[in-house]
Amino acid sequence: MSDVVPVLNEEITLKFQNNMMRDRRVARIMQKIQNGTAELIDGHDYAQSLGECLSDALRTTLTEDNLPDGVMYFNIADRTVKPALIVNYDLVNENAAEIQSIVDSGIGLKAVKADFPEARVNGLIDKICDNGLQWLGEAIVNNTEAFFDDYIRANAEARSEAGLSVKIIRTAAHKCCAWCSSKAGSYEYDRYKLDEMQIFARHEFCRCAVTYQDGKTRQNVWTKTKWQATPAELQQRKDIRGRPVMSKQERQSVIENGEKDRLKQKLRDAGFSSLEADSIYKQALRRKQQWQQATAKDVDNGILETYIDGRIKKKRIAETKKLGG
Repeated sequence: MSDVVPVLNEEITLKFQNNMMRDRRVARIMQKIQNGTAELIDGHDYAQSLGECLSDALRTTLTEDNLPDGVMYFNIADRTVKPALIVNYDLVNENAAEIQSIVDSGIGLKAVKADFPEARVNGLIDKICDNGLQWLGEAIVNNTEAFFDDYIRANAEARSEAGLSVKIIRTAAHKCCAWCSSKAGSYEYDRYKLDEMQIFARHEFCRCAVTYQDGKTRQNVWTKTKWQATPAELQQRKDIRGRPVMSKQERQSVIENGEKDRLKQKLRDAGFSSLEADSIYKQALRRKQQWQQATAKDVDNGILETYIDGRIKKKRIAETKKLGG
């Protein structure tokens, strides 16, 4: 049997690059870097976009039709997914270092490249092989965001050791869950205390940003109203490993917000305008409320596919008539 990995990697790379070129948020951040106006929080947004672009490239390439026997074997995942994540890790650190040079402006401290999280990535590879291709979705975005978190942690540590007064800032995402809201705020840098408080932790579909500021720089960050959970409520949000979990209602809200941009982009790719995409998405949400037994993703995708299929069919009919068929 011929080795399919080189072909798969070529397709993944091409799709990833095309996705990056079309991503407006990436273009906006690159422009801010050129203008010297980028902030550390832009580094998080860049990492999120990288994750989304790579996730799409992996999901549309590493399909059952393209894999031997329709199975994701370890030797394939280790030679496709892992190298792609290493590229994202490098890009996140390089971009963050560029932004850091803008934020520092004369301090003279060099950026520290975070260690590659080998164990965490290997764990993700195992999950993809053992539990299925669905781990090529949100998990890729989440891990790429975590690359930026690692950068923040490494550079905050370096600055603290250099004698600077460092604060870690966790910014809650719009309409985040109660657990994330309880973590939002500004904290004096203390590695052990921050680990105990899980300030760097992120759950599935978490879009919160973690940055830092020190005594010689100023970082403008979009702040949110904080919600303090009681110890009992925090304990309910931890599983046996001590990781944060969400209630069913919180998870549904996070999924809705996490999937919104992707689903709208799917409509725009099918030829709908931004206004049409927004209208159709709202219809999908209303339909979902009437169809409680289905998951948010199934209903949204089902309705969107109906619109997209309809648009494609209409286009084909129009083309046939044009040709005189």
